[in-house]
Amino acid sequence: MPAVFPESFEVRVFSTTSGLTLVGAIELVSPGNKDRPEERRAFAARCASYLYQGVSLIIIDVVTNRRANLHNETVRLMNAIVEQELTDDAALYAVAYRPVRREERPEIDVWPASFGLGDALPTLPLRLSGDLFVPVDFEATYQEACRRRRLA
Repeated sequence: MPAVFPESFEVRVFSTTSGLTLVGAIELVSPGNKDRPEERRAFAARCASYLYQGVSLIIIDVVTNRRANLHNETVRLMNAIVEQELTDDAALYAVAYRPVRREERPEIDVWPASFGLGDALPTLPLRLSGDLFVPVDFEATYQEACRRRRLA
């Protein structure tokens, strides 16, 4: 049967305190992730799967040649309320998600950040456990990668 095997650009963070447990993931959107409806669905399904498993997630989208919003695809797949969607003018964005239980209700905290071409990339929180977060500074990481490749 036909299948979609989307490009995968991700960073996974594991805890080793009680065995190897995935606690966080960072998904870097690629042009291929936004190309066709089935690619967008596959990306959204992977992100929703992380969240349903209680894995913290950051999605960052710096793709400028395709207009799909994969955060919106993910929240629609999860039947979230419309207020969780980003506006249509948020072409470049990053979103951090933290699955949490409050009074036995599963919820997902969401920290969206949109930016424009040429703006600094955001710093977003990635939860490792409980209320332990690590700030992920995408701008500093990008600048360091450019420096190492002698692009900056």
